[in-house]
Amino acid sequence: MTATSTTPDAARAVQQWTLILGSFTSFLVGLDALVVTTALPTLHQEFGAGVEGLSWTVNAYELAFAASILTGSTLGDRFGRRRMFVIGLGVFTGASALCALSPNVDVLIAVRALQGIGGGIAVPLALALITDVTPPDMRGKALGIWGAITGVAVAAGPLVGGAIVDGLAWQWIFWLNVPVGIVIAVLTTQKVGEGHRAFGKVDPVGLALATLGVFGIAQALIRGNDAGWTSASILGGLIGGGISVVLFVIWERRIEFPMMPMKLFGNRSFTGGCVASFVLMAGVFGLGFLTAQYLQLALHNDPLGVGLRLLPATGVALLVSPVAGRLADGIGEQPLVMLGLGLQALGLVLIGALVTDTSGYGTIMGPLFVTGAGIAIAFPTVTTAVMRSVGPVQTGVASGISNTFRQVGAVFGVAIAAAIFATEGSYRTPSEFVDGFRPAFIALGVLCTIGVFAGFTIRRSTSVATPAQAATSTPS
Repeated sequence: MTATSTTPDAARAVQQWTLILGSFTSFLVGLDALVVTTALPTLHQEFGAGVEGLSWTVNAYELAFAASILTGSTLGDRFGRRRMFVIGLGVFTGASALCALSPNVDVLIAVRALQGIGGGIAVPLALALITDVTPPDMRGKALGIWGAITGVAVAAGPLVGGAIVDGLAWQWIFWLNVPVGIVIAVLTTQKVGEGHRAFGKVDPVGLALATLGVFGIAQALIRGNDAGWTSASILGGLIGGGISVVLFVIWERRIEFPMMPMKLFGNRSFTGGCVASFVLMAGVFGLGFLTAQYLQLALHNDPLGVGLRLLPATGVALLVSPVAGRLADGIGEQPLVMLGLGLQALGLVLIGALVTDTSGYGTIMGPLFVTGAGIAIAFPTVTTAVMRSVGPVQTGVASGISNTFRQVGAVFGVAIAAAIFATEGSYRTPSEFVDGFRPAFIALGVLCTIGVFAGFTIRRSTSVATPAQAATSTPS
């Protein structure tokens, strides 16, 4: 089946199935990014893992996810987006089973990386497939729905993780992916078209430089406190990672088929959306990484209680994201991105400013809601800003680049939160935990304010299609 030679009714059916299956894939992968957060204290107790090991159970997934996105997008353009989407989903599903069978934290970290590779291939191609079959003037609504369903993963991740850890065992947070992944893969082969193909080439040098850059800097931030900030491995990671990023940019500007075409960054809406995506996800994952541990280790809630208490930050996405998406069709993304990231920054700073070693959950409940509302507004609108800023042939690479920024942001959010926490606090007592928790949240809030300025660069003229543009850009 293809999405290019069908009747109007059949085309609508393909559009609906693509949106449903692509959204639920993002839900599944997003769920696994956050579901482990409520299992972190359990992993700490069962495997004896410290903050470094715990952070790598999150960051191995996110780093591998980020490193595989652009390669997966390129392979999708070369061999077919649907085909590579199904392959990526298969890798993710198989790795989920291996995660459940992990005997120690080191094996878990390794197979979490494999799981991230599968997710990194599947999610951007799901987004590209949705964009392929959706007219530009309807993408705000479609991506609002995608954002809401993905946002449910943010809401359900800690809650599902807590319920499973309490009622069954932590391994079941991974076993549940297996049947769901198989069903989505089978339905995709039957209901979804191949999408656009640009016949790009794989860029192994670019992939190696980007991976070395992100990995070097991220591992240095995570390990700096334990290894010593002046140690060879830490300085080598920071300096070598920075050099690798610079070389990556130089290399991508010179080759004929770059995995990250630098000319796209001349588009203000595209660049602003990518930067906003980076800081948005840094705040989301920094919040999830530390708050789940704070609620369980400092306030002594059980895993299910942690998931329930995170709902003010995560549960609003289902209601707010679709509304934000529809508003973006009418007023453009700029004001919504700025509002969303401003609220996220405000909520994070308030948490850091208000929490004390004697305060309870009531102190952070209001700021959690403020942060969650901001995330729910910004999540679909930064995506729409990027995807509406390019033509249909570029949707695959645009989706890959924006997802790379998003996932690298998640890696750095956890790395920065872990580094500041390890420097200022510890797990020894609730008081010492709060000593590290507070400055980490203030730093995350300050980081998210950068996204407000990035949102200002988004131009409505390039992010909201006119009827004429919609007519010429709709897949036929």
